[in-house]
Amino acid sequence: MRMTVQRTFLVALFFMHVNLLHGFTKDDDICYRHRPHIDDHPECNFVKDRQLLVCFNGLKDEWRARAEHVHVLILCAWPKATFNPQEILRGFTFLRKLMIANSNLTRLSTAFPSEMQFLEKINVTGTKLRSLPKDAFSNLRTLRCLDLRNNTLGEINITAFDIPALKHIYLAGNPLRCTEDVAWILDSSEGSAASKVVDKDKLLCATPYDGRPLVPIVEIIATLKKECKKTVCDCELIYVVGAGKLTQRQLIAFTSVNCSHRGLMEMPNFLPADTTTLRLSGNKIKDLTPLTTNPAYKSVRDLYIDDNLVESIARLEGSDWLDRFRLLNLRGNKLTDLPTYALENALLHNNNVAGLYLGNNSWACDCHFTPSFQDLLIRHSNIIKDINDIRCAFTSDSDNSNKQIRDLTRTEICISPDEDSWLHPLDILNIVLASLIFLVLGKLLYDYWSFKKTGKLPWIVAKIP
Repeated sequence: MRMTVQRTFLVALFFMHVNLLHGFTKDDDICYRHRPHIDDHPECNFVKDRQLLVCFNGLKDEWRARAEHVHVLILCAWPKATFNPQEILRGFTFLRKLMIANSNLTRLSTAFPSEMQFLEKINVTGTKLRSLPKDAFSNLRTLRCLDLRNNTLGEINITAFDIPALKHIYLAGNPLRCTEDVAWILDSSEGSAASKVVDKDKLLCATPYDGRPLVPIVEIIATLKKECKKTVCDCELIYVVGAGKLTQRQLIAFTSVNCSHRGLMEMPNFLPADTTTLRLSGNKIKDLTPLTTNPAYKSVRDLYIDDNLVESIARLEGSDWLDRFRLLNLRGNKLTDLPTYALENALLHNNNVAGLYLGNNSWACDCHFTPSFQDLLIRHSNIIKDINDIRCAFTSDSDNSNKQIRDLTRTEICISPDEDSWLHPLDILNIVLASLIFLVLGKLLYDYWSFKKTGKLPWIVAKIP
């Protein structure tokens, strides 16, 4: 059995040797194309004419005595979660290329030793490497190429790339977190770490921008941070639409701006570009006019302006904003009424609307406003999310005080409690009309009876020419 495994390994190594006579670049596939099935035991083979050592499942101690003859070291299926360069690579003084691939490696525990003064290329690919020590490569003065593709690197300390000789860096295939900490990737100046990243256009973001191109996303985040400094608010990029090789202008960004509890007396004059969600809760704002006049609010779809001092939304009547908003939170303001017909029209024609909050306002409950407002609440109860909190204003002299408007009857709305119900003007009018109807019917019956008995026409008919 052992002879069969060794024979398989040697055949694989032979084909690798035949195919790799032209340099280092095609060594990268050996760990994926040829993997001997050896149970947890290191297995190494040396190609003398190339000074190439390939090991699976670890590195045998016997090679430390012959390390000075190895110029290329390929470690496949490294068996441990950590890799200690100071210990494992001790003695490999003349190493020019190191490759660690196709393994469960998660961490480099130390920096590479300073004795490796000829190491030109490091290739750590197809592992579970999560992070790099900031000084991982600081001792490698001759390192020219660093390939870290297809690992699980979430973030990268830029100081790890501060090596004068380093010219080429490969980072594609890592779930990088797109935050302002990655803004170094935008520095295109000569000699910068970003200028050395060869596959910059292939870098993709991890959650929450899964699969989105990293550079455009970071550009948007950097621009947002700069613009946010012009406000007193907190800004956050919450979502981006678009994928592939897109530029910042081709991506559609959704930005959330939080200006809550800032003591604002009016809505901000400036908002970062692509602000779709604006939170203004807990301020002292009265006027909503900027929604219709200020271009900065063109992209705002979700507006949280609860717990302010808004007394009217009449300025929004007929506005484009009212026809395209998605969420409007007006809870806890000073509203007593609103233009129901305008709001009704907007809710019927706005296909984007998802939520409207009107609770905890001092709504007037009278026969002029409330019936149409009540109809609006009932017809759009799926959109008005806090309908149970929409109540009549609290007053000590009204039976409707603090009652849910949705449940009021027309009698409760339009008849004042201090009016005598049986003496109401409408009732008096109804009695008079009913009396006249009975009087006319009675006269008609009498005239009919008189005509049948005497043959005389009624007096009024006889006088008609």
